[in-house]
Formats: sequence, structure tokens, C-alpha cells
Amino acid sequence: MSETKDDASGNDISETTAFRAARLLYGGVILFTAISGLRNIEAQTAYAESKGIPMPEESVVSSHGLLFLGGIGISLWRFPALAASSIVAFFAGVTPTIHDFWSHDGQERQNEKNHFLKNVALAGAALAFLGIGEKNK
Repeated sequence: MSETKDDASGNDISETTAFRAARLLYGGVILFTAISGLRNIEAQTAYAESKGIPMPEESVVSSHGLLFLGGIGISLWRFPALAASSIVAFFAGVTPTIHDFWSHDGQERQNEKNHFLKNVALAGAALAFLGIGEKNK
């Protein structure tokens, strides 16, 4: 665990108040997104189908299941590397297929680009949690 020490204070980063707040905020948003998707399976499935996603209902349920498990794992800091990996997997699959801004024009292009960039940022945060989680094994 010494590899996750903050050089300035010598404290384990994952034990700091800021890190705990960050994982609760991030995990909470991820969990909220997962629950929202699972509560709206029909609409999510129709959208996935419109994007040409194979087996759209199964894809929606399984991808939001990844998010759900990831959100719980990050929030509780249990199996953090696995939790973060599941979030990264979600964003790696969903972002380029669902938010394909390059295929649209006008306002729809801008909306999809905003979602694409938001997902990239959320994937980046998951990668940071993954790095810390791997060092806390």
C-alpha cells in the first residue's frame, strides 16, 4: 500500500477525506446512471436498437449491470480494480457506439458530442480509480 502514499503528507491517498468524497460522488453518479437505465429498459432498448446495437435489450441490461456493480464497488471501495474495470468496459463499449456524433449534423451532433466527451471524462476518472485500486491489492 505504500505505493499510493501522497508524497507531501505520507498518507495513503485512498484513506484521505478528499478521496472518500470523490469515490462517493463518482460512485453515486455511476450508480444513479445505472439505476436510471435499468428503470427505463424499453426506452434504452429502443435507442440502442436505433443505433444498430445487436441484441439491444440484452446489451442494455448487461451494460447497465456493469455500471451498477461498478458504482457500488467504487462507493464502498470493495474490489476497486474490478469495479473500476467494469465502468471502463461500459464506457469503452457505449461511448463510440451510442454517442457517434460524427454521424450527425446540427444540434443532434452537438448533443452527441457533449455526451461523448462527458463519457470520456467519466472513463478517465474510472481509469484513475483503477490505478489506485490496483495498488491497494
